[in-house]
Amino acid sequence: MIAFIDTYIKFLPLVYIAITAGLIFSLYMKQTKRLIKPAVIFVCISIVLKIILEFFGQYYIWSNGDASKGLLPPYTPITYFLGYCAYHFAWPVLSALLVGFVFIVLAKILNKRFNQRFFEDDEPWHIIYGLVIVGHPYWIFYIFAVIVSAILIYLFNLIFKKMEYGQTFSLYQLWLPLALIIMIFSDWVIKIPIIQSLKF
Repeated sequence: MIAFIDTYIKFLPLVYIAITAGLIFSLYMKQTKRLIKPAVIFVCISIVLKIILEFFGQYYIWSNGDASKGLLPPYTPITYFLGYCAYHFAWPVLSALLVGFVFIVLAKILNKRFNQRFFEDDEPWHIIYGLVIVGHPYWIFYIFAVIVSAILIYLFNLIFKKMEYGQTFSLYQLWLPLALIIMIFSDWVIKIPIIQSLKF
């Protein structure tokens, strides 16, 4: 069982990279609006399964250890085990989802107030997809990277007169590619002190 859980967890990022690469390709084929919702649903289901497997795996490891048996019932209340697993396995995912839902609400409010000027209809799905697959604490770097990239691209377009000052700039093309880049370079990103300090 532990071997299966370990294999599932190790290969999941590769699956996300493949899905994200496909979604990026679909941006240019104008098919992303059709594919992004199923991709978000698939990713959420796969992450829920990962969390469940991690709970079972942790229980198996502790129950088979001479010293760690004391951390499980009947020696210790089950709430200790559930709290430990929730903190290490569930909360990192839930925190990214929470941030994603905050961004979706803000996107809808801004669009409603400014007559759909800022976000495409399916863009909130891009945001939550990117936040969920990069996970915690990488989502912090992800948001920062999107904002910095948007500023740099906007300035580039102004300098080379490809845009007028004050013209709305869409982040639509940034969410998926930057999520892919962060997943690929996650070993480098986690070495950033502020990101590392937030890891569970």
